[in-house]
Amino acid sequence: MSAVDAECVAVVHPHKSGGLAAATEQLARWAHDLGRPAPHVVATTVDSPGTEQARSAVAAGADLVLAWGGDGTVNAVAGGLAGSGVPLGILPAGTGNLLARNVGVPLGLRDAATVALTGRDRAVDLLELGLGGRVTTCSVMAGIGLDAVLIDAPENLKNVIGPTAYVVNGIRALGHRTTRFGVAVDGGPPHWYSAKSVLVVNVGGLVAGLDVAPEAEVADGLLHVIVLPLGTPLDLARTAGDLALRRARDDRSRRHFAGRSVVVVSRESQPRQVDGDVIDDGRRLEARVLPGALLVRVPSSG
Repeated sequence: MSAVDAECVAVVHPHKSGGLAAATEQLARWAHDLGRPAPHVVATTVDSPGTEQARSAVAAGADLVLAWGGDGTVNAVAGGLAGSGVPLGILPAGTGNLLARNVGVPLGLRDAATVALTGRDRAVDLLELGLGGRVTTCSVMAGIGLDAVLIDAPENLKNVIGPTAYVVNGIRALGHRTTRFGVAVDGGPPHWYSAKSVLVVNVGGLVAGLDVAPEAEVADGLLHVIVLPLGTPLDLARTAGDLALRRARDDRSRRHFAGRSVVVVSRESQPRQVDGDVIDDGRRLEARVLPGALLVRVPSSG
């Protein structure tokens, strides 16, 4: 890839875009309609989901990198752009599309492409995660425990019924047992809780109007930690009601902490997820906030 053809690079998930050839043609048409050069298109792979492609684009002189795919693709590309000053344009093609929703990018691909190619740049925070032996970035939310079970819905089910797949998958998650989690914020001593899930959140807005962390803003320079005991039917009902009403309650049914770093440890190995992608089980999740580390294209107005 030369610096000449790398002014705009699109990192495309082939299975989320109808195939690379179709995506290339569509992007060229949308760019032409806006009076912009056609982006140079590169594909993600199972072994290289977007981070390396984004870094290569920056090294080649790109001044804009698009991510066409689901939350995993967007997060991978964001990780490759972190700290580079090169903006990310989001073409949301997943089930949750969480970062797009939180920064106001339209969910229709044609409208999202217009924003990506002509919008303004906004600096947002990222999270850097330590997962016990490896480090990655996170643009929306990471979690350990029940939330990873809920998110682990079959891909073919998500393709057919969309976000409802998470509700269906929730039936098998009801039996996930409570364990002990230690939460240490900003280097302080750990506080121990019996809970089913602990979330480390960069932005709060989730699918279907639910908001697990109404306190969180995409550029507040903080990470937010949510401990969800969910140990009794009352806890479950209260938490569900709070999420639906975007109500920031801090009581025995939901604990909230904010800071710049956190270490979460579990007494037992637990499922873990990063931006909706389930990763290996583990007992530890570390995070620190990277304030303003990513530029994202957002609508020019609003």
